[in-house]
Amino acid sequence: MTAALRADVAIVGAGITGLATAERLTAHGAEVIVIDDSATDAATLVSGGLIRAFDPAGAYAAWPVESCVRYLARGPHGSWPAVRRHGSLTLIDEGDLGRAAPRIEAVRSAGLPVDVLDADDIVKRHPQLTVPGHVVGVLEPQAGWLPAAETLQALHRDAGPGLRLLRARALGLTHSSSRVQGVRTSGADVHADAVLLAAGVGSTPLAASAGVHLPLRTRAVSYCLFRVEDTTGLPTMVDHTTGAWLRRWDTDRTVLAGVPSTRTDVPARTRDGVDPAEAERVRAVVAQRFPQLAGAAVVGGVTAYDAMVPAGGPGSVTSRPRPRGLVTAAGWNGGGFKIAPAVGRQAADHLLEALQR
Repeated sequence: MTAALRADVAIVGAGITGLATAERLTAHGAEVIVIDDSATDAATLVSGGLIRAFDPAGAYAAWPVESCVRYLARGPHGSWPAVRRHGSLTLIDEGDLGRAAPRIEAVRSAGLPVDVLDADDIVKRHPQLTVPGHVVGVLEPQAGWLPAAETLQALHRDAGPGLRLLRARALGLTHSSSRVQGVRTSGADVHADAVLLAAGVGSTPLAASAGVHLPLRTRAVSYCLFRVEDTTGLPTMVDHTTGAWLRRWDTDRTVLAGVPSTRTDVPARTRDGVDPAEAERVRAVVAQRFPQLAGAAVVGGVTAYDAMVPAGGPGSVTSRPRPRGLVTAAGWNGGGFKIAPAVGRQAADHLLEALQR
């Protein structure tokens, strides 16, 4: 039988949320074990990695701003990969501009440049795009995207020797009637005074093992690679009027594009490739704003999933009253990457507080 391990905090999930939290915890001197049955979390690995400070619809207006500042600074030690500063253009209906104004001002207050463009201005700056007159754009010139795998590796490095990665499957939580005591795994059991569940939909059964209801479900996601004529000057685009998004790929004349799906309760798995019908659905929506996609060849893609709360609302970082010491962080509806540094800081604060009780 494998000897049990001991840490101050056990984190289930080696994705962007788990590792961002681990980095903050070790910066405060905590010993952390991250439990995952693969080297990294599959959902994070296939993330588009979009980075921007402005989010007109998210529940946490300050978190993307805080996170964007940290991403642009390349983390606390300047060691994270550099943001691909292709610019981020967020499209919204002009009728929503008034409600979005405080969030735009929050971006400016953080010292980040941002411009509000009408439809004509957008097309003048980015002639590859087609935008109807009722759409306005919020342009962040310093934003863009990050490679997900490199970002995970940088977070792991920054956490230093205070982080140990246990490649095992979490089976359930150990706890007394009032306090969490650790995690049972398929390898060594982990004894810890605080536990973070950051394993997407895998967090639900683990929370249930301690009597905590954490409702999450999956939603289908497909990202497609298209070979296009020209990507010169093309910004990362997130279109809240159609749900489309796209960004440049590392290869010239290739873009990565996606559109949210309405299919839910799909298997929590990822695979290379996209079904032809799904690729055509993505093409039809994104081509409304980026017409080059209409005749572009599909050259790759991935079929994956998001973890979301059942009603489609926001995820949360929650310190559970019973068992004490349990914190959950999940349900970001596919938007977790851009807010991960802020989520990690918030989760670490909860866990450090739990260690002192």
